[in-house]
Amino acid sequence: MSTYMMSMKTCVSALLASTVPALADSGNPADSSFGHMMWGGAHGWWGGFGMILFWGVIIAVAVFFFRMLTSNRLGETRDAMEILKERYARGEIDEDEFRRRKQELQS
Repeated sequence: MSTYMMSMKTCVSALLASTVPALADSGNPADSSFGHMMWGGAHGWWGGFGMILFWGVIIAVAVFFFRMLTSNRLGETRDAMEILKERYARGEIDEDEFRRRKQELQS
């Protein structure tokens, strides 16, 4: 599983876990107070869904920009010898071709 998917699952889990206290406090609709937003308030269930959607988008954008700023994919280069060894290990090239290309790279 990629680290991106794991971080997205972590963000969604944290977002959903943070809404548990809000869901647990239903307020008392019998009193004269305004009530809780998600239970008998002016917005009903859509207010709660909007809140979850809003924070989900904010967290997703933050994770996206953090990963974009910390990744070095554009400047990442691999050594040619390393690639040659990987191809030989995977069986893409035989021993003779490996030695020939290795000699070319070292000269």
